[in-house]
Amino acid sequence: MRLILRCTGGFTGPAGAQTRTVDLAQLPPQQASELEQLLRASDFFALQPKLVKGAPKSWDFQYDLEVDQDGQSHCVRYHLDEAPPPLKALTEKLNDEVAPD
Repeated sequence: MRLILRCTGGFTGPAGAQTRTVDLAQLPPQQASELEQLLRASDFFALQPKLVKGAPKSWDFQYDLEVDQDGQSHCVRYHLDEAPPPLKALTEKLNDEVAPD
């Protein structure tokens, strides 16, 4: 399973965009399991493609998470304020544990 998290926005705008790519098969089993559990808990493949604020502020971060698993791919664009708690936790974990590309 491969996860690609793109983050844009904040005060730096497009200049501060970051992408984090991770293949769960390349991670230690414990870390891969934690990420996969959060992904499952968010029911990611059933989420709407957009979970964004109606009137975002210019400093709000916007995330795009793309997940490829067994030939199935799904991408969700969201603001953390609009994300379900497991997706928010997954985003924070990816930001903390995976270095930008």
